[in-house]
Amino acid sequence: MYQRALLAVEFDEVGHHAARHAAKLMNKLGGVLHLTHIIEPFPAYAYPGFAGFTEIEEPLKQHAETQLQTLGQELGVDEDHLFLEIGSTKHEVLRLAKDLNIDLIIAGSHSKHGIAYLLGSTSNAILHGAECDVLIVRPDTKAK
Repeated sequence: MYQRALLAVEFDEVGHHAARHAAKLMNKLGGVLHLTHIIEPFPAYAYPGFAGFTEIEEPLKQHAETQLQTLGQELGVDEDHLFLEIGSTKHEVLRLAKDLNIDLIIAGSHSKHGIAYLLGSTSNAILHGAECDVLIVRPDTKAK
């Protein structure tokens, strides 16, 4: 079955739920779990006078790196299987999946309403662009 999974993780309740689900699944299958968190850059043209993403890039990267390391340790994921990327989430997840020969991409589903629903979601974009299977983990409604 699945031997190499890539979890695109956000550091929120939905992301942590998806992470626990992914780790449990890969442990049962005897496969390897990889984690990635993508930082999407701010569009500099939207903020006149703003020097760009570099002003806030380093603190953001450091914070995300710490959270990714912590989550990796909690799940027992090898440090070599943690990837912090900057760019378009869809493109970076699909690139990593191809580069790492991933056979299952896992992502958490965030309920979207209104305009976000109409425009589609990152999970939907990954689903339709992936060359492998994709598992979308629904939020844990029992915890609420």
